[in-house]
Amino acid sequence: MTPNNFAYLVMAVWPFVTFVLLRNYGIGKGALLALLCSYMFLPARMSIEISGLPDLDRFLITILTIIVYMLLSGSLSSLNLLSRVYKVLLFILVLSPIFTALSNQERYLFLPGLTLYDGISSSITTLLNFFPFFIGATYFREENQQIYLFKTFAIATFFYAFLALYEIRMSPQLHSMIYGYFPHAWGQQYRDGGFRAVVFMGHGLLVAMFFAVGVAVWTCMFKLKVKVFRFKTGSGLLVVFLTLLLSKSLAALLYGLLAFVAIKFSSPRKIILVSVLITIVFVTYPILSATKIFPHQDLVELAASVSADRAGSLQYRFDNEHILLEHANEKPWFGWGDWGRNRVFDPETGQDISTTDGAWIISIGVSGWIGFLSTFLFMIIPIWLIFTKDKRIKSMPIQSQYLISAHSLVVGLIIMDQMPNASINSLYWCVIGSLAGRVHDLMSTKYSISQTR
Repeated sequence: MTPNNFAYLVMAVWPFVTFVLLRNYGIGKGALLALLCSYMFLPARMSIEISGLPDLDRFLITILTIIVYMLLSGSLSSLNLLSRVYKVLLFILVLSPIFTALSNQERYLFLPGLTLYDGISSSITTLLNFFPFFIGATYFREENQQIYLFKTFAIATFFYAFLALYEIRMSPQLHSMIYGYFPHAWGQQYRDGGFRAVVFMGHGLLVAMFFAVGVAVWTCMFKLKVKVFRFKTGSGLLVVFLTLLLSKSLAALLYGLLAFVAIKFSSPRKIILVSVLITIVFVTYPILSATKIFPHQDLVELAASVSADRAGSLQYRFDNEHILLEHANEKPWFGWGDWGRNRVFDPETGQDISTTDGAWIISIGVSGWIGFLSTFLFMIIPIWLIFTKDKRIKSMPIQSQYLISAHSLVVGLIIMDQMPNASINSLYWCVIGSLAGRVHDLMSTKYSISQTR
């Protein structure tokens, strides 16, 4: 099925809605609301093709509108690019697609070689998708802004839970009813005798991850005794957690349980330690997989104790990661580039024999290790800085310690989900940027502890 006229109308009207949000709420809050609403309600896996521009999906339309608004208001120069390390990483991140294109000008089976235009286009798209990181780093870097970010996310997950519960009971049909098409394979949304909710996010696993992050922020609000609604914060947490439980995603459920137990019962230092361990697993996983040290079979057997379907799905993922990683290692520095060149095809029939699930293997395959590291170090560095500057963190009030440690765990969960899935998007980059901005201020010599009070 193809999108109906209403889907195109919504995409066409959205820039005006974004403008209103930015004007009424300011750039920071308005951008956050625009990114949230676009992810929660706009058509998924749909883009508008305009000659000379990247394909415009819901996030790119939102980001371009924010940039235009900031240009018109003279606010673009106020963006905080943080320290020299981040500037170097950004330079590498934006420049690496050009080197990818220059090193992939030959054909790959039936796929054409890349051109310099492909590299420049990919660089522009990369920068645009990454732009919300600097929105977060600039406008959600202070503690009160951090709390606003968490409260807004908590409210969003609470109300979205009712749409998800409807689809869990009635089947994922809202997207088809409103926009005229289903955004993914229907069979992937049926699991264990029931349905996953898709709503408007594009896949049930993305919805489940959204609620896993929701459980983390709700638990943080509960721990800090921050009022989100008039009723008890624990009630909101319960609604979001039950929705996560019914979302039929084992990985997301484990993320949510980890977040709840760590934030509710652990000290800030231990929460940060959990986040650091996640980053270590994530960075070393490709190497351990390539050398066959990672216990893939043990995890499959563990999944089999829960469900044969889950074990089969996990085994299928691992098998595909193996062949994709072997293919990626043929061009380790800058990868194979776009247009499906990162995938594995049967050399005789030309049939695609690979499935790309995790963002890590997609990143290494498309952009090589240079692109992979320059992307994910933006997520990892803030967590490691918090861990290494233990004395400065301990000098903060205990509420502030829990807030920043919970934020590090949220980012850690986002990183972890890029192993089995590719859930990273512009909204999550804003959340990651907020942590980076907060940590940058805490590490600054000009920072005063009184700012946290």
